[in-house]
Amino acid sequence: MALQSRQRLTVRAGEAKVAMAAAGVAEVIRAPRITRMPHGPESLLGVIPLRGKVLPVVSLSRLLGGAAGAVDRVVVLRREPPLGLAVDGVEALKAVDGDQAELVDGQLLLDDADGARWFDLTTALEAQFAATRQTVRAATSLGETEQAAKTVRAPDLVHLAFELAGQAYALPLEAVSEVASVPAEILALPRTEEVLIGVAERRGGVLPVLSTRRLLGLPADGLRGDARLVVTRIGGRVIGLVVDRVDAILRSAPDRLRSAPSLFNRGEGEARIESVLRKGDGKGLVSVLSPERLLADDRVARLLASATSGEETDMVEMDRAAARERFVVIRLGDEQYGLPVASVDEVIRMPEALTRLPKAPAYVQGVINLRGRVVPIIDQRQRFSIEGERSAAGRVVVVTVGALQAGFAVDSVASILEIDAADLLLAPDLADEERRVFDRAIERDGEVILLIDPQALLDRAEADLLADLTEKSPVS
Repeated sequence: MALQSRQRLTVRAGEAKVAMAAAGVAEVIRAPRITRMPHGPESLLGVIPLRGKVLPVVSLSRLLGGAAGAVDRVVVLRREPPLGLAVDGVEALKAVDGDQAELVDGQLLLDDADGARWFDLTTALEAQFAATRQTVRAATSLGETEQAAKTVRAPDLVHLAFELAGQAYALPLEAVSEVASVPAEILALPRTEEVLIGVAERRGGVLPVLSTRRLLGLPADGLRGDARLVVTRIGGRVIGLVVDRVDAILRSAPDRLRSAPSLFNRGEGEARIESVLRKGDGKGLVSVLSPERLLADDRVARLLASATSGEETDMVEMDRAAARERFVVIRLGDEQYGLPVASVDEVIRMPEALTRLPKAPAYVQGVINLRGRVVPIIDQRQRFSIEGERSAAGRVVVVTVGALQAGFAVDSVASILEIDAADLLLAPDLADEERRVFDRAIERDGEVILLIDPQALLDRAEADLLADLTEKSPVS
């Protein structure tokens, strides 16, 4: 039904009933899960996905000076950029009587314990979102930044580490497309062996899912609760490898890699270990698998041929990969955020002990020595004002852009996602200019994952650290 200019939509916001011109309302939707956006105005609850866009959602109750309550509906306003008002409920949609004043877009009529009065929504929004605008970082600039980071780190080797039967293994990160949960539905195929678990749907195609344990000749152990799917490109094929648990992203100098002794490649396993990596902390070895050797066995090749429609489909997938970007998805409390893989040096376990810095701000947990460089560890939960207890199994995401490097303490690394460039969304600029760190976003399972601009994150951390240390220094 079209909303007419002489109609009013009445909603509840806290103790008030609020009427607005229906002509200024695009639609009213049930409240989905709202992704919190740090450093935004007090009334901003976060963002939600809405038909290919990221919609900021503001608490109408907070905007009116009250407390935010349970969100029942989101009123999507016809504004540019679009905006959603979170309300406690919808009262009515009805035509205005002839003797009632007609509401104009941006004008609200409040009715609460203080009586009826006018409220200028546009002025209130402008006051809180004075810096609201959408800016798109130039693709050339972003490309130059990422290329510079790659150039600085070119000598190092990067691997995705995971566990199988209590042992540490790794694959070159460049061969990994995604890390995700094991699909809930895997179709088992008849007359296949234990190494091929089955096939799953992926982007409209068929993804063969293999047991990495059986590829290595290790005992099968079913699908464990924390098992993960590592989607890997090997030659002209894309396959899913089930591993017991993903551990970290490891960065190491080439001299830490040694050819694997021939003893490692004896046994029934079809896969072969190419090299052995010494961990940077001196705590053990990691067996590095060769992606090419994973499919070298004729038996495995026959199984894959029976599970897919052939190599031509896989080559199409490989061609499309050139138009995708990869992101490391981190978890902070109940929220998830993404960082470009190109800017992530490595992901390590939170060290048991950190070297504390005298008079450092509370969000600086300490420093570590990372291959000869002193790297500050910043508590990202505190920086993003995340409530609740910190995870005991924390991780440190080490990020470098240009000459800046820092480690950001997070609760966990949830996944690695490969995203089509066409599916990347613009993140609305809702924080003040100096604290803006999100430039893009993606939609996954009806939720928004905000993507962090690594340059802005590092610049902001460096600027705040310098300012805080200067404040605490004695004046000469």
